[in-house]
Amino acid sequence: MRWTPPGPLSKQEERLMRRLGKVRALFAFFRTHRGELFDDSFQEQLAGMYRQTGAGEEAVPPALLCMAILLQGYVGASDAEAVELTVVDLRWQMVLGCLGADEPAFAQGTLQAFRDRLVAHELDRVLLERTVALVRTHVVKKKEADGLVTKIRVAIDSRPLVGAGRVEDTINLLGHAAKVIVRVLCTILSLAPEQICRQASCPLLLAPSIKAGLDINWSDAREKATAIMHVEQQVSSLHAWVEKHLDDFEAAPLKPYLDAITIVKAQDLERGADGNVKIRQGVAADRRISIEDAEQRHGRKSKSKRFDGFKEHIARDLDVPVIVAAAVTPANRPEEEGAAPLADDMERQRFLVVELHVDRAYVNSSLAETVFAARGKVIAKPWATRPHRPGLYAKSDFHIDLRSKTITCPTGQVEPFEPGETVHFDPEACGACPERASCTLAASGRGRSISIATDEARQRRFRLLQGSTSGRARLRERVPVEHALARVANRKGPVARYRGVRKNVFDLRRACAIQNLEYLHMLGKIVVPNAQAA
Repeated sequence: MRWTPPGPLSKQEERLMRRLGKVRALFAFFRTHRGELFDDSFQEQLAGMYRQTGAGEEAVPPALLCMAILLQGYVGASDAEAVELTVVDLRWQMVLGCLGADEPAFAQGTLQAFRDRLVAHELDRVLLERTVALVRTHVVKKKEADGLVTKIRVAIDSRPLVGAGRVEDTINLLGHAAKVIVRVLCTILSLAPEQICRQASCPLLLAPSIKAGLDINWSDAREKATAIMHVEQQVSSLHAWVEKHLDDFEAAPLKPYLDAITIVKAQDLERGADGNVKIRQGVAADRRISIEDAEQRHGRKSKSKRFDGFKEHIARDLDVPVIVAAAVTPANRPEEEGAAPLADDMERQRFLVVELHVDRAYVNSSLAETVFAARGKVIAKPWATRPHRPGLYAKSDFHIDLRSKTITCPTGQVEPFEPGETVHFDPEACGACPERASCTLAASGRGRSISIATDEARQRRFRLLQGSTSGRARLRERVPVEHALARVANRKGPVARYRGVRKNVFDLRRACAIQNLEYLHMLGKIVVPNAQAA
């Protein structure tokens, strides 16, 4: 099970290495450092994923498969392409130690099974951690001692990742799940689709698509309402038929799709006063948007830009060019939730964050609170205090006294406040104020309102930081994480390669590991004097 490729370069490998100076140069790096990356300790961890029985065909070394996983991410190959590249690409053969091979180094199923094991055993995280350790070993001064906590300055950023699952409306979600159920039932019961749909009273599912089967004028609100009732009735009829004719064991393959139907009906449909089913007004908080990927969600990059899928988060060391942690969350979750898994991964590596550079959306994260509690520094831009309309007084024109918890308007009116609340100034005083036209556009009988943040004291410090030349220079120190995230995005593309959060975490960790090795390849053995160690 151990991977023991040749050490010294052969004549053919020397010729190949000379051709890898500028184009796909990381192949040369992989060939040179494969023994360092896959040492005995890591190979033992990889082998531990498999049961040692001695039966079956000769096993492919797990370390070789792990290297193939890295090469696959580096060139952006599919599983099928990766198998073929081990035969037709000399660079792959050189790195995998099989130059001149006429047969693939592994089968497609073997590679897929290895990836599943890697994810199940959390060894994709170990792979990223190994690249972090490699970079730090070559870059950081040798005063770091094994077993000591390392102090680091970290920046965090995120980007949208479009999900791989097809996003559908309510009718298509129900129809998609129901059609899959019919298809699986055909296999389980050895019946034709026509027989199942006739017995389950759902002939609509025999149409090429649900909407083609309905064949209505979708601009007519009444016809559309009737169509929704027909779809719900036939899908519910199929659900009831499955429950009546199949036991729990037989229905097990159908459970994800039966659950999806239940979820979609609960989140998107409701019964009106007349007892008929209709589309629910508004959008459910955690609305399911795809049958193919149960975890992708609606998200927003800004008020005007929406996307469907996930958010990718990375943490980048600001003193050593290395991505130390990566995480993925559904698109509808706030950024601050992505900081928790990043903090866990950094804690595993015994890193102590003493300075945290973040986007303002991460300021209330548990990681930021931990840094504040340890008397570390959190650097972030403040929330904007500009007025809703040009020409009106901004929040910064009001005097906020955090000690007395009072706020004073430009004309001297004083109101008490509590952090996290909205202050409403006296309507009578505002109505008679000569500056009202410059302060608020509120209707008659209402005064000016000012929102006080829960962390108003921190926001004030952030505003002071942003207001000085030296402070703005500190804010620009997070630029490396933006560049690192852009490189990862360029490598992976805008659309997810896999479905579900966990597999996309694997893909992000792999991309970050490759990025770390590229950093090391570019830097060589340069010593970075500013790295902090305890």
